[in-house]
Amino acid sequence: MPADAYDEELQPDMTVQPPAAVEEPSRALLRVELITDGFRMVGSLEIHRAGGRLVDFLNFGGEPVFVLHDAEVTGLERESDKTSHWPIAQVRREAIALAISREHGPPAAEPEQPLEYVAKEPHRVSFLLPAFAVVGDLHLAKEVDINAASPIRGSDFVPLTDAEATYLPHPTLVWRAAVIIVNVAKVEVCCPSADLSPQ
Repeated sequence: MPADAYDEELQPDMTVQPPAAVEEPSRALLRVELITDGFRMVGSLEIHRAGGRLVDFLNFGGEPVFVLHDAEVTGLERESDKTSHWPIAQVRREAIALAISREHGPPAAEPEQPLEYVAKEPHRVSFLLPAFAVVGDLHLAKEVDINAASPIRGSDFVPLTDAEATYLPHPTLVWRAAVIIVNVAKVEVCCPSADLSPQ
């Protein structure tokens, strides 16, 4: 074998390669309703991936302020029937009392259950916030005693299914949804197995 051919085979490839493209996480807009003690805002949140859950975004988004795109903002007071349209609204995480997904598309395919999946069962609960009474089903592992594991010990957002929220200053203003997410940090009273909504 000629020496020059031998040398060519042993020489490292010095060709400059372009850096590998960094894969950006897929992002999607999710239509939501965010409710504070005084305002109702409907708009789109940019979440990290399509099909992501709103409760996970609220709990793990890591931002103290959320940006709501194409927002319709309405005061909750009875005399306030005017809706403002804002291209962007910045909403403080801690100001949100309730959150509801307003997506009306076809249901997403059931995700595969992770290995650490724990079967849960619903418990009817009522939450009292300064301006709202919320009634719905809280899902806990079967072995958990709801009185021992109070859902209001933490400061996360908690989803209630088959839920109804009433605005206490004007009880004719009511939200009903398959899931209403409640900011536990704003809850003053939790009553398991009871209905605290106004009659």
